[in-house]
Amino acid sequence: MRLTSNTMIDIPALSGINIDFGAYVDKMRRNDEAHRVNGIPDYAFSLDYKLREEIRKIPFFYSLSKRVAVQAEARQRQLLTAGAVLAGPNQFADLYDMTQDCAKRLGIGSPNLYILNNQALNAFTYASDTVTPTIVLYSGIVERMTPGELKCVIGHECGHVHNEHSVYMSIVDLLNGVFGSVGTLAQFLSASTVLLYRQWSRAAEITCDRAGMICADRVEDAISVNKKLAYGTFINREETLDLEDLRRQLDELSQTASVFTEVGSTHPASIRRVLASDAFSRCELLYEWRPELKKPGMVLETKEEVDAKCAKITALFKEQQGR
Repeated sequence: MRLTSNTMIDIPALSGINIDFGAYVDKMRRNDEAHRVNGIPDYAFSLDYKLREEIRKIPFFYSLSKRVAVQAEARQRQLLTAGAVLAGPNQFADLYDMTQDCAKRLGIGSPNLYILNNQALNAFTYASDTVTPTIVLYSGIVERMTPGELKCVIGHECGHVHNEHSVYMSIVDLLNGVFGSVGTLAQFLSASTVLLYRQWSRAAEITCDRAGMICADRVEDAISVNKKLAYGTFINREETLDLEDLRRQLDELSQTASVFTEVGSTHPASIRRVLASDAFSRCELLYEWRPELKKPGMVLETKEEVDAKCAKITALFKEQQGR
């Protein structure tokens, strides 16, 4: 049969399937709006949002950071194209599929996922918008995490995109002198402003650990990721960490001067992240996103109750608790 532009073909296998892209986009938008409060994803750690609002009040810094984010993303894409491998249906297909699943669940655009040869346990994201983000996994984390844990790592990075953290993360990179040897932005800011940015960055990591759990196939995988980051992971060895022992370790940490070393850090101490993830694993909001993960007899807490617990877990000093 010769086909022309006016030929109509009836394919039974496609009957009943809505292939209207506009309808698909509209459905994604409604799903996303259903999980937002004041424009912020509903699972976000409340301290993350509060500190971002303080940062936005600093004159000119948000607009500067937006420009930096756009330029940094373009530059990183060029470097990654030359020095890393882009995952897709034909290479690293399992990681590619995980990325697609996490992006779809959170309602963001399909990320470009690169695998970079580096033995550190690390992953990072560059994104100037939520449409075409860039996620990088170091080979070290791919080698030492289980498939379930890797999905949580990817979900965590998608969480940065979903929460539009990248603009603010570019400020952190400027503070740390990531973009060159001309010096860091910290030289030109007050000490209190630098500490504010780094405190926000630590809160943002808690938000994205929650995103990783929302994307997980098992809640336990999301908690074990941070456990492995705490002890470094060992090839061919699985270690069980006891949460009560970790709580006692955190109590001991809080009573020493070593907490001052965390003040300048952009990430919370790993034991704080383990305990904060454990708290979110009993949050009723998690099971609104993932009802199929809820186990019989679970005693759940509200988002407000979990945020209050996480504020205490992540607070370096008593005056920060419940901020």
